[in-house]
Amino acid sequence: MKIGVTGGIGSGKSLVVNELERLGALVYHADKKAKELVYLPEVKEQIVNLLGIKAFENDMYNTLYVASIVFEDEEKLQKLNAIIHPAVFRDLDKFCHENLGKIIVYESALMMETGHTHLFEKVILVTAPLEMRIERVMSRDHVDRDSVLKRMDKQWPDEKKRELADIIIENIDKQETLMKVRELWESKFKLGY
Repeated sequence: MKIGVTGGIGSGKSLVVNELERLGALVYHADKKAKELVYLPEVKEQIVNLLGIKAFENDMYNTLYVASIVFEDEEKLQKLNAIIHPAVFRDLDKFCHENLGKIIVYESALMMETGHTHLFEKVILVTAPLEMRIERVMSRDHVDRDSVLKRMDKQWPDEKKRELADIIIENIDKQETLMKVRELWESKFKLGY
């Protein structure tokens, strides 16, 4: 069974995913995996062709440089996603084949924006009030409010995401959220519904 977990920045999707992993799910962290897959020769070559040699500095992916370009140029962002996302889904497919019969959780911030919800039996959306999300990200990443809002602008609002979600978990209180995840695990996922 493949479960997609998504949510806007600061919603707390990591809390939900970590609890599912603790309960026995195998987690595929798409955002982390993407950072590894950029080093595949064919992916790296395409990124350099798109963004220039500075995209890799001393053979390391230059995240700050790449972000400074793609967050100012929507077309380049889409082209970069068109390079990275197929690599991620090929890798996910391989991961699923290696783990047949297991419950696999796919964590991705942009699952809905990229139109990949159809790949999963269930999609969980983790939400939280906007101000709470802003505060969480400012505290976690040591950034100012404007930086957080800029990042949020690249993601769909929760209202739009709700339409594509099978299950919505509002993450306001940590203990309450963990309890909801455990109940879901016992009632739906463990039983394969």
